[in-house]
Amino acid sequence: MDTIIETIEKGLEAQSLKLEKSLVDMQAKMDEQIKLNGKANEETKEAHKNLEAVILNLKERQDAIEKNNNRIKEDGLSFKDSVEEALKANKEELTALKSHGRPFEMTTKATITETGSYTGEVVPADYVTGFKYDPERRIHIRQFIPNGNTNSDKIRYVRETAFTDNTGITAEAAASGQNDFTLQAYDANVEKIAAHFRVSREALDDTAGLASHISLRGTEKYMKVEDEYLLYDSTYGLTITSTDYTLDQYTNDANAQEFDVLLQAIKQIKNRNYVPGAIFVSINRYFSMIQRKDADGRYIFPQSVVFGSERPRVLGVPIIATNALNSDDFLVADMPQLTTLFNRKGMSVRFYEQDQDNVIKDLVTVQISGRLALPTYLPDAGCFGSFATAIQNAGNS
Repeated sequence: MDTIIETIEKGLEAQSLKLEKSLVDMQAKMDEQIKLNGKANEETKEAHKNLEAVILNLKERQDAIEKNNNRIKEDGLSFKDSVEEALKANKEELTALKSHGRPFEMTTKATITETGSYTGEVVPADYVTGFKYDPERRIHIRQFIPNGNTNSDKIRYVRETAFTDNTGITAEAAASGQNDFTLQAYDANVEKIAAHFRVSREALDDTAGLASHISLRGTEKYMKVEDEYLLYDSTYGLTITSTDYTLDQYTNDANAQEFDVLLQAIKQIKNRNYVPGAIFVSINRYFSMIQRKDADGRYIFPQSVVFGSERPRVLGVPIIATNALNSDDFLVADMPQLTTLFNRKGMSVRFYEQDQDNVIKDLVTVQISGRLALPTYLPDAGCFGSFATAIQNAGNS
């Protein structure tokens, strides 16, 4: 009986090897035909397809047998051990099968579970492409500033700093009044924003999408720092160079809110003969404004604004919410009159193999950089302030 079991085991093994070898030989034949003729013969392709179907059918039948015999591991036996035990336990049936072709059903005691029977990654995981990370801001200050280009390392502009006006009604033969003005040249230096990564060549070659991810993340971080520069740089930032909100022009209002302060900021700019085109507030302040209600529980802003179908505006000037601005700050500006963002060299992402000891270590340096200048032509075209200070000064302390 042991001879019968060994014969069956060897037969199954030989049949499996034979099918696998035939499939390999068939694939080699197809590859040779493709190499010689540019494509495989239809007969060969059909034979290859049929052989694959036979192998697939065999696997499906084996899977069905396992399911029908409820092979769920309960006693710690592996599938191989379970089959051997079942063969030995069914010697009489196997003898009848060999002598008379009598059918029988063979069951096993072993179960197959992923935790008990699988070693290594038997079932491959589904792989989600790309890299997941918390997003950066989607709105950037440069989107609202006029852009230009420069070929120099500085921007020079001339501002009228004083004007003596004696224009007036003049009698016949009388001398007209003399006007005078003062001009002054100002410079805005080109500044550079930059950062770099160092990454191994193996990581770039072997990790799908890594180069694109480095470029994307480096670009996003660059834009975040650029926002900080455009708003808060100690020399050129627009919150520094714009004219401060005048506190004492709005007082004696114990119910003052952000909306009132923005009205006053617009008024101050219009009184200087500019036309404001944008209001920048932080996201926190934006939502405080949107959700504010009156004494009867009704939203102060229109329903179309509260529920997002329309951008909120103050006297027609759109409110732009961005976390580039500090929580309490606001900036109202006539941007074309206030400034221009000059690009000396637009932001770029470059890959260098020749850097430091990159060659001997097989590393790649990824540089993200850009150069820009931000002159403030006319500070009175902007109005910058703090909501907390302005509201308290108005009487709502």
